[in-house]
Amino acid sequence: MSAFWSSAISFCKQSLKKVSPRRFGADEKGATAVEFGIVAFPFFFLLSAIIEASLFFFAGQMLESAVDRVGRQIRTGQMDSSTTQAELKTAVCDEASLLFDCSTLLVDLKSAATFSDLGDPPEIHGGELDASYFGFSSPGSAKIMRITVTYEWPVFSNYVASHLANLNSGNALLTAISVFRTEAY
Repeated sequence: MSAFWSSAISFCKQSLKKVSPRRFGADEKGATAVEFGIVAFPFFFLLSAIIEASLFFFAGQMLESAVDRVGRQIRTGQMDSSTTQAELKTAVCDEASLLFDCSTLLVDLKSAATFSDLGDPPEIHGGELDASYFGFSSPGSAKIMRITVTYEWPVFSNYVASHLANLNSGNALLTAISVFRTEAY
C-alpha cells in the first residue's frame, strides 16, 4: 500500500507543477466558450432587432404596394361607383393577405373637388387612432381620390418598440396612402 500512496503523491506533485498560476493564465482551453458567452447575448439581441425591423419595413412596403394596385383599379375605373366599402377592403386584403390580418385593416376612401379639399389623412392622437375618422366615398369618373389603409403592426422586442411603436398598445401603425385623379371613364 505504501507503494501505491507514494506513486499517487508523486502523480499529484507532477500534476500540481503543470497547473501553476503562470501556466494557468497561458492555458486557452475553453477560451472559445467563454468568448461566445460574452458575445452571444448582444449578437442574438442585435440579430433579432434586425430581423424584426426588416419584417416591419417589408410589411410596410407590401401594404404600400397593395394600396397602389387597388388605387390603380379605382383610377382606371375597374372599381367604379358601384364598388362598396366591403369590396374595397376585400380588394386590399386580397393584395396584402400574406402578412396582415384583414379583420384589423382600416380602409379610408375620400373624394374631393380639389387636392387641398382632401384634408389630412387619419392621424394618431394621444397614442390612439380614431377608427371613426375612416369613411368611404364612392369612386367615380374624373374625381380626386385618396385611399388610406392602416394596420396595427405588433412589435415584439422592447428595443424595437422604443423606436418604432407609436400606439399606446406598444404596437406600430403602418399607413399607406395613395392620392390620384381618376380617369374620365
